[in-house]
Amino acid sequence: MKRLLIICLVALCSIHVGADEVVKKRIKAMQKDVPMEYNQDVQMYINRYLKAPAMISRVRGLSQYYFPIIEQVFEEHGIPKELKYLTLVESKLNPKVVSPRGAAGLWQFMPGSGKAFGMQRTSFVDDRLDTYRSTEAACKLLKRLYNMYGDWAIVIAAYNCGSGTIRGAIKAAGGKKKFWAIYPYLPKQTRVYMPIFVAYNYVLEYADEYNIPIAKIENMPTKSDTIHTTRRYTMQQIARITGTPVETVRLLNPQYLQGVTPAGRDNIICLPEGKAAKFRSPKALVNIDETEEDE
Repeated sequence: MKRLLIICLVALCSIHVGADEVVKKRIKAMQKDVPMEYNQDVQMYINRYLKAPAMISRVRGLSQYYFPIIEQVFEEHGIPKELKYLTLVESKLNPKVVSPRGAAGLWQFMPGSGKAFGMQRTSFVDDRLDTYRSTEAACKLLKRLYNMYGDWAIVIAAYNCGSGTIRGAIKAAGGKKKFWAIYPYLPKQTRVYMPIFVAYNYVLEYADEYNIPIAKIENMPTKSDTIHTTRRYTMQQIARITGTPVETVRLLNPQYLQGVTPAGRDNIICLPEGKAAKFRSPKALVNIDETEEDE
């Protein structure tokens, strides 16, 4: 009996080690511009996310809409596509989430940093919640950090803890600008940030292997289009002009805090694919009730 237990334990350990080796090889194969190391912290977070299939399924559903937009902006700025997974670490692709410290949006910009990157914040609009404007700002920040450090892993760490903390860690590491050289000198929160980033990369890339489906997100399309306007429109007006459910218009445009596009500025309005053409039609401006308010 004792011998049988030992054999079973050895077999279970072999299965576990084998599974870890598969994950390790997959992560190595995933590496492109961003270095991704496999370690037990990464495996721990992978295991945690695989035990939360509903959350991963929902994130997969949201990514069908948000990732193509992010990748498009990244391509324009020369940012590695893998960095799109920072939005999972920061916000789980929820543009409405606000941290206890006041960071908001997919990329979790603080009010001050948002303003520094040209994002407007008033009682009517918060550009940090705008998918396009916040991603443009994130690209500018990521490029600035890469120009400072020349290492995308350090850029990821700096996105979390700030360049001042990174400078201190580099100094403590004897001037070395490599992530694993400065790793011991980073705050605990930042030391786990990279494993979480790698784990999200892995689980989303291999979700099909673990039979985690893509959730259908209510009122959210999988493909998008945009229009620009300097006029004031309510979300109801936009919905009526374009033939889009008002719930979808609101969902895709959370930056308009009062449900209205402010007049006199360049407003980006996100819509499902194919709906923008209706807005651009000359007939779109006919018989629009200027007094109509959003409910």
